[in-house]
Amino acid sequence: MKGRLWRMLSEIVPYTVLRIERIESWIFSDGAVERIVDPSFEWDFSSAPVWFRKELEPFSAAGEQRAYLKLWFGGETLVFVDGKPYGEINEYHRMLNITPLADGKPHTIEAQVMPRGLFGRPEKPVFTEAFFIVVDEALMKVVKTLELTIKTAEVIEDESLSKKLLDISEKFLSKVWIPRDTDTYLMTAPEDPGIKDEIKNTWNTPEFKEFTGVKLSEELRNQILEEFEKFKEKLDRIRKDHPSFGTIHLVGHAHIDYAWLWPVEETKRKILRTFSNSVLLSKLYSEFVYTQSSAQMYEDLKQNSPELFGEVKKLVEEGRWEPVGGMWVESDCNVPSIESLVRQFYYGQKFFEREFGKKSKVCWLPDVFGFSWVLPQILKEAGIKYFVTTKLNWNDTNEFPYDLCRWRGIDGSEVIYFSFKNPNEGYNGKIDPDTIYRTWKNFKQKDLTNRVLLSFGHGDGGGGPTEEMLENYEVLKDFPGLPRLEMGTVEEFFKKMDIDGELPVWDGELYLELHRGTYTSQSRTKKLHKEAEDSLYLAELISAFTDKDFSDEIDELWKILLRNEFHDILPGSSIKEVYEDTEKELRQVIEKSKGIIVESLKVLSSENEEVLTLLNVSSFPKKCLFFLNEDLEIFLEGEALLKQKTHDGRYVYFIDREIPPFTKVELKVRKATSEETPNELREANIMENEFLRVYVNDDGTVQIYDKELDRYVFEEKGNVLKLHKNIPTYWDNWDIAENVEKTGYCLKAKKIERIESGPVREVIRVEYESEGSKIEQYYILYRKSRRLDIETKADWHTRRALLRAYFPTTVLSRKARFDISGGFIERPTHRNTSFEQARFEVPFHRWMDLSQTDFGVSILNDGKYGGSVYQDTMALSLIKAGIFPDFLCDEGEHSFTYSVYVHPGDSLRDVVKESEELNKSFIVHRGMLSLPSPLLEISPQNFRLTSLKRVKDRIVLRLVEIFGTSGKLSIKTPWNGEIYQTNLLEEKKQKVAFPMVYHPFKIYTFVVED
Repeated sequence: MKGRLWRMLSEIVPYTVLRIERIESWIFSDGAVERIVDPSFEWDFSSAPVWFRKELEPFSAAGEQRAYLKLWFGGETLVFVDGKPYGEINEYHRMLNITPLADGKPHTIEAQVMPRGLFGRPEKPVFTEAFFIVVDEALMKVVKTLELTIKTAEVIEDESLSKKLLDISEKFLSKVWIPRDTDTYLMTAPEDPGIKDEIKNTWNTPEFKEFTGVKLSEELRNQILEEFEKFKEKLDRIRKDHPSFGTIHLVGHAHIDYAWLWPVEETKRKILRTFSNSVLLSKLYSEFVYTQSSAQMYEDLKQNSPELFGEVKKLVEEGRWEPVGGMWVESDCNVPSIESLVRQFYYGQKFFEREFGKKSKVCWLPDVFGFSWVLPQILKEAGIKYFVTTKLNWNDTNEFPYDLCRWRGIDGSEVIYFSFKNPNEGYNGKIDPDTIYRTWKNFKQKDLTNRVLLSFGHGDGGGGPTEEMLENYEVLKDFPGLPRLEMGTVEEFFKKMDIDGELPVWDGELYLELHRGTYTSQSRTKKLHKEAEDSLYLAELISAFTDKDFSDEIDELWKILLRNEFHDILPGSSIKEVYEDTEKELRQVIEKSKGIIVESLKVLSSENEEVLTLLNVSSFPKKCLFFLNEDLEIFLEGEALLKQKTHDGRYVYFIDREIPPFTKVELKVRKATSEETPNELREANIMENEFLRVYVNDDGTVQIYDKELDRYVFEEKGNVLKLHKNIPTYWDNWDIAENVEKTGYCLKAKKIERIESGPVREVIRVEYESEGSKIEQYYILYRKSRRLDIETKADWHTRRALLRAYFPTTVLSRKARFDISGGFIERPTHRNTSFEQARFEVPFHRWMDLSQTDFGVSILNDGKYGGSVYQDTMALSLIKAGIFPDFLCDEGEHSFTYSVYVHPGDSLRDVVKESEELNKSFIVHRGMLSLPSPLLEISPQNFRLTSLKRVKDRIVLRLVEIFGTSGKLSIKTPWNGEIYQTNLLEEKKQKVAFPMVYHPFKIYTFVVED
């Protein structure tokens, strides 16, 4: 019955089109030449974007008529009218409503065209159609209402209601009459969606007449409209017997990936196309409300189209456009440091407040690949109360238990978590009976609220809502058998939510059981990102002690870094062109940050060839060990530093002293007076210092014996390099296949040689070759150190492979600890439950640790983010090279270091201190520096300084408690102004007097008014 009704209804469709005219003689421009072209013109793909231009003749659309342009120039298109952005054309949206132009005046139509689809797929660059169309609005309403009535009857589970809807539809359609003479049918049938595919595929297709529009007689049209009024009356009676239940809160949305299957420059065009479309819809539909995240996108819009940006601002003032999220971009939330996550909200919220007069209260991250436990505190401190994602619906193993709960962060801060499950398109939704009904049905916690959020609009590649979706809304907003529909902002949704009773609490990270490879893919980019974070930290810190204000320049560098943290850039899931741009930009951030550091040191420097200044910029004491490119004799308080020439031509210096945090030390220097004694190379496979004896096995693996504790570190051997075959089900550069550890083989060393043996350190080099790739590893054991560094250089040319380093320890523990930048998280080492089994690869930052009461082993690193601990074995993922969407992902050279740190007892403080040793080098300056020493005193040493910067006449410092302790905090600075505690947006909370009480894992931001 439903199929027959649809075919009956589709007969009316051709009669909704009153007039259709071909538009010819367009002016085409590829930037070099102009020419007159007509549809069927094929243009050169390489010249994109190209332009088409046409003077549109004056027209009118009287009464119940609408006017459209039906266009396809060969790809995504931004349409300008009289020089201003007007709307978009894309694969889902080929009809552009131009009824607002029906003013009796000529208008200039211009089209900027890219030969790509919404998802970056190449389109054939052919100009295929350009039509002017006038439609009958009343008949369109008839077709739309009947179509949605039949579809509702198909999806609802109430058989009685379904039958009523089908009955009134059949009675209406049975009384509808359209012309049935053959000549008319030969013209209208190809436009009838119910039969057009059938009639065009017969053995001998009839000669159909060109369709130029058709108009029903007034008598037949009036009969249809009269019957339609009767149909609506019956529908009203059914609505009273079957009232709507619950509310679906709708908001227009376009998920625009800032880069993914297209480069950033194309994203900027997508922004213009999508935003112009939504502005047009807001003019056509008074109830339409649109939400869009990402301050970076608004910044791009402001630069590229000030007029369109002005229209958006006006809609924001009217409450019909919502800048949501409070972030610079929808960033990855696993790889960025805690300070980077803070800056996402700092710069995002500041932009929203400056440009739109208000900050967002909603964190909008529908598509991000998991969420760090540090995030709730950051949200709350940035003025955000609510958190929205849909991504946990993508879990491959377990269903996340809540759609609505309180998400409790590492420090105890809570935000309201909300998720909706649209089974059709997720956060890219439509407004149709199936989407509405099933989204409501899927919501787990109807006992807590009768209101569910649903975003609608084409997305990922932009596009956004369509006119069809809003026409559907008009019909369905109070329809029997479906939830009530209401349009509004996301913030209004939360305000209107009627929560009866206490919400459940999720206390922990929000781990996505999918896309585990994003902690490792595009490793070179991740390493550059980490170096850029470190460089910005130093640039802000050192420049804060000068009188020169670098804050504007540093702000711009931060914004470059932040946009490259977008959740399809930093995780490694974009095309090759994206990483060419990203790596160039990250190197620019590093270079310019270093320039600020050098310039600041010049300001602070006093020349003195006999002095070398060391500055510890870490939050923890550091061993006095550093490198120079020249051979010197160096003394600390009269005692000579040990010196050794390294295999790469540098000199390493060491003395058994620790430099306190933020402290400078001035060393006496003189030129070397004697030639260096050559290293005495001992047997090739053993290294030894005061604490450890290290054996390098013939296959390149290592065994470590702790002399003090009298025990071996590994079960037989550690640093087992294994090359796995990694073929996930679909998301090649995103995912690590389940049970990947069961594939592949262990690498065997091709060559092992000792290359250094001296008073400061011993070094053994191991070389591997496999599957087209070469790996060099340097085992480095320093004097008086419990840490074995493994410097690694790889020339990678292997596809669909995962390189891991395995460390089967002699530790017995049921939990392991992992650094998450703003503290640590404990995860089970067993896999008793399906949740634990799903966490076979987890994110972390600079260290992971496996300890028992008397002994522990840590794996440290300087730029890796993925690994695992299963029972006694730690594994660090080093390189993951997939083939989609970047076929050459991770191809080429890589350089990184990871370390094995052996410690007596369950000493987390030692682990953190050692990771800082690896990751924060001294500033080494020839000459004296006019800096206070210490630069800063923080007591107790339970805090990591994440930022210290000068902003005009204020000093801002931020620190986070990282060990989970409480107590009294004292801070001493060289500035004498009053100190205020602020939120993360640097808005004052209260004046501070030290010592002050501090709490576990809290972020503290202070402003000193200098």
